[in-house]
Amino acid sequence: MLHSSRRVSLPLAISLLALAFATGAAAQSFTATHAKVSLIAENNSLQPGETAWVGVLFDLEKGWHIYWVNPGDSGEPPKIKWQLPAGFEAKEIRWPTPVRLGGGTVIDYGYEGRVLLPVSIRVPASYASAKPVMLSADIRYLICREVCIPAKAQASLSIPSANAGDAADRELFRGTLDSAPKAWPAGWKAQANDNGGFFLLSLDTGTSESKATFFPLDEDQIDNSAAQGVTPTPRGLQIKLKKSDQLLKPIAELKGVVVLGAGRAFEVSAPVAAKK
Repeated sequence: MLHSSRRVSLPLAISLLALAFATGAAAQSFTATHAKVSLIAENNSLQPGETAWVGVLFDLEKGWHIYWVNPGDSGEPPKIKWQLPAGFEAKEIRWPTPVRLGGGTVIDYGYEGRVLLPVSIRVPASYASAKPVMLSADIRYLICREVCIPAKAQASLSIPSANAGDAADRELFRGTLDSAPKAWPAGWKAQANDNGGFFLLSLDTGTSESKATFFPLDEDQIDNSAAQGVTPTPRGLQIKLKKSDQLLKPIAELKGVVVLGAGRAFEVSAPVAAKK
């Protein structure tokens, strides 16, 4: 499962500090800004001992964005703090495939428009079927356009209820999960070579590939703004990734998501061969 950590970059911190001075005490208590945030469920029922998909749905104002688990050159990913009945357990966010945001020397990874962050909820075996359950979450996130605003929202959902698991919600879950990064297929191979100023990521998928975008899971490994050179091979492709200036020591693995086309996103972990 994808996971990472990131601190806000220095330029972003300066922007936030300026915003705090400009807004005074209001900066201490941001609410949902430039976004509608809600909880939705895939289904309107829960089964004892099973898992259920619940998600935080962001409807973002046009031009504003939130961040992936690795936000790129700046930003912070959303964080969810759950309040669940005894015995219920929330797993990690199933991060959707991100897009590249920004331009020039600053590239971030995140989402625009309508974004669902699905979370698998484990239902205890002791749960009595059809008993109403209230699920609540405190959501903190950074939402950005020209400036970045730290925001928070509190959302709740009762299951079963008239507002849970309708046809539109089920379709949104299916579309999000179907297009999310999938596990690296058995039989495929991935290898990275450290060539000094860049990594050469070689993928063997069994067939020649013509395009790819790599999203690094860990920050400060590749130069996010540098062009990614893609060279097709008879059984896959190679991606040339410029190293980050912040990478000061060798790494053992290059981990992230590689997107080979629409609906073809895969989690990849490539061992790195040291420069000879």
